[in-house]
Amino acid sequence: MQDSESSNTALSLNQCISLALKNNYDLLIEEENTKQAKYNRLGAWSSIMPSASARFSWSRSGEERYSYSESGLILDKDSYSSGISVSQTIFSGGRNYFDIKSSILSYHSSQLNFKNQRASVISSIKEAFYSVIMARQLTENARQSLERTKDQWALIAIRDTLGMADPTEVSQMKVSLAQTELELIQAENNYQQAKENLLALLGMQVSSDISLEVHKDEPYKANSLSVYIDQAMENNLDISTMEISKKQAELSEKSSWGDYLPGISASYSYNWNGSDLPDDFVQYDKEANWSVGISANWSLFLGTSRISSILSKRSSLVEIDKRLEQTKQSIELAVRNAYRNMQEARSRIDLADARVEQAALNSTLFREKFELGDCTLLELLQAELSLREAEVEKISANFDYNIAIAELSRLTGDNGNYSLEN
Repeated sequence: MQDSESSNTALSLNQCISLALKNNYDLLIEEENTKQAKYNRLGAWSSIMPSASARFSWSRSGEERYSYSESGLILDKDSYSSGISVSQTIFSGGRNYFDIKSSILSYHSSQLNFKNQRASVISSIKEAFYSVIMARQLTENARQSLERTKDQWALIAIRDTLGMADPTEVSQMKVSLAQTELELIQAENNYQQAKENLLALLGMQVSSDISLEVHKDEPYKANSLSVYIDQAMENNLDISTMEISKKQAELSEKSSWGDYLPGISASYSYNWNGSDLPDDFVQYDKEANWSVGISANWSLFLGTSRISSILSKRSSLVEIDKRLEQTKQSIELAVRNAYRNMQEARSRIDLADARVEQAALNSTLFREKFELGDCTLLELLQAELSLREAEVEKISANFDYNIAIAELSRLTGDNGNYSLEN
């Protein structure tokens, strides 16, 4: 079904989602955060790699000065020196290993945050899309109601011309006509506002002219509640993020024990200095000096800081474990609520279909009776009101049904395979 308005751009739900995934600012920001976590992961590997540095210096003094080399005392204004040094941390209580593992988990967490933001964007687009559809249907409903009211007003006008209309009927009809005109204006404003909200989410100008296409897909096949709960426990991104946080807390707690272990490092240096640059590497090597060493550092007593750190990290681990269980419980409650909303909305749709059919028959019947003078205008207006309410309820039930399905998809991690628009 396509919008009846003349539009430059017709978009389906999938196209709207693809545009949002390409242009949404929050998603673009989260993508950069993921890149930063990736770069931090790369930097963490430096803790187990050697560090090396080289140096060279030259200086000249205003007066000649003495220096000593392999050839003896030298009197010269120039002085040269060069060297290279290498150091390597061999063991640091396991903290370097834990830091690498933690950086990898941080990167995985940032990837989940990106996916979570992506799911949130998809959910927001679905809600905005269906809001436009609902507003469009309500506008069309208000327009049809106004047309019916105008027809009723035409009947009253004819009866009034013939002197057969009661003054109260004319007054009631004027109020009803004014009210339906106002409802149409309000519906059109809500429709325009819903479109503008959708355009903002798509990263488009809010003044853009678009229409929405609704494709009739296969009826949604609902699973049992237990299946949805199992899917959420396995695939929900909030739960997965908390599980990574728990793993990081476990690593942090293990790392805190490293303060009780010694640190071991190795170093190597190679240096040369003199008043003249050597002619070749043999002379350079002959005049140079070098050193190799291994050092160990073991803190025997640091007051209560180490045990405080261990207990604090252990408490953090327990806290995150409880938060994980709390998150699982919250997700399960949300799944149950969305599932019930879907069931209720599905039943409301069936009920609304029956009520619309019944109200349409009553409206036609009372119109015919009114034309024959067998019912009052109040009865006719009441029949029209019942029809309008039944139509609005059907539109609302369809909206709630689609939103409940979208919420179940988000909670269970089933957000579709949407590709970016080129």
